[in-house]
Amino acid sequence: MTTIALVRHGETDWNLGKRLQGRADIPLNETGIEQARALATTFSPDDWALVFSSPLSRASATAQAISEGSGIPFGGIEDDLIERSFGQADGATAEDIQAKWADRVFPDAEPIEAVRSRGAAVVEKLVAEHDGNLLLVSHGAFIRATVFALTGKDIQGLANATMIVLSRTDAGGWEIQPAAVAVASAATR
Repeated sequence: MTTIALVRHGETDWNLGKRLQGRADIPLNETGIEQARALATTFSPDDWALVFSSPLSRASATAQAISEGSGIPFGGIEDDLIERSFGQADGATAEDIQAKWADRVFPDAEPIEAVRSRGAAVVEKLVAEHDGNLLLVSHGAFIRATVFALTGKDIQGLANATMIVLSRTDAGGWEIQPAAVAVASAATR
């Protein structure tokens, strides 16, 4: 049975400020670095074959910390793991969003259907190309969209440095592993 873990990157200053990051390349803050290091201790190369990352630095730094701390080989950057573009709302605060886009329809944003399609396609591509269980380090909106595309389940509230684990079903679909919905790092406790 093939398993993937969709891992959200560690914390950034924009996460703290409740800013919508989208494709802005915001680095991990000190807490995020510690979260990424703590995450590494939850993974073993006996269980996971490779770790892949979005090209944004907050995800790639998290993936590198997991790889270095756990001994799981870094499979590389996968461009299609990138966060959804929120268009004109990239960088907006919660207050900005409420004032300008209360309907959450962001001008020039990547359509959610496109994110879902991209997410499902990249998961299927990586699973087809690589043997073993895979860690995919990405972003909150991307992970939520991908989980919905693969399982039909709408997840909410995915904190930094947590993950959703999905397993391939006998019928060829995907299901969420309930015992592993969110594994918080020691740095966030």
